[in-house]
Amino acid sequence: MRFDEKEEKIVRQAEEVGCFGLVGGMAKNLRTHTKYYASSASKSDGPFYCEECYSDAVLRRCIDKKDHFAHKTPLSPVIPKGESDLHWQCKNSICKYLSNIFPSGNWAVERPIEKNKEKGIPDLRPDVSGRINGYPITIEVQASSLTIPEIVKRTEAYSKRKIAILWVVPLLGELLSAPFRPRQYERYFHSMYYGRIYYWWPDLGAKLVPVHYGVAKRHIEYSSWYDENRDFQEAGDYDKVYKVIKTPIFGEKLNIDQGFYYHKRDKFIPENERKEIPAGFLWQDHLEKWWE
Repeated sequence: MRFDEKEEKIVRQAEEVGCFGLVGGMAKNLRTHTKYYASSASKSDGPFYCEECYSDAVLRRCIDKKDHFAHKTPLSPVIPKGESDLHWQCKNSICKYLSNIFPSGNWAVERPIEKNKEKGIPDLRPDVSGRINGYPITIEVQASSLTIPEIVKRTEAYSKRKIAILWVVPLLGELLSAPFRPRQYERYFHSMYYGRIYYWWPDLGAKLVPVHYGVAKRHIEYSSWYDENRDFQEAGDYDKVYKVIKTPIFGEKLNIDQGFYYHKRDKFIPENERKEIPAGFLWQDHLEKWWE
């Protein structure tokens, strides 16, 4: 299917959210479950929700995109563009800690690794790199601008050198226990590391918090009404599992040197085949599942 430029922006937004239920420009009223189209609806017709994932939807009137509905859910507080100080704080805290624990590990921040033409390996500049007990490790502090293809390319390049990679997502502050909507790359890391992702925020120093994305639900309230034909209608009074909104389930805080091990994993294809996880080497935590 071909999309014009304005439609492509909406599709990209849906891919980031992880739900395409609003791409067609339709949402439902939360109380009456009546369908509304963005081209003719008004905000007074709401509140709205997405029929596909059941998360709240908001009507958007835009210049650079067609009028549309968008998912309305809190995101994790990732470090935005322009907050380079916190990004550096994360890298330097981890590097300083590992240099003290493993002084012979040759730890460094943004040390360049020259490309290998014969093996088809591009040049690399890992955020933090060194060795733990002889194992080569690279730690990538994820920038929000990095795409899934770039993550795959970088992961494969390190794996060709048999370097284990640890992807870390830095946050502005502590991740709270309330449900939120993980971004596309967060969901990708969650799949890569067998159902957990590693977050960092300033108070952690050189520790990481593994988080599993647990189920989140919303209660659809009971409502009744008469339709345009004066027929009695009723709906609601049940719980619905969200498709893309998750409840964070926290594992124990981990030191990078003690809580992880060098692990080789095979290629993995999650439910969504658009985000295949390549074979490679991971710096993987040793925790047993802490969620149901």
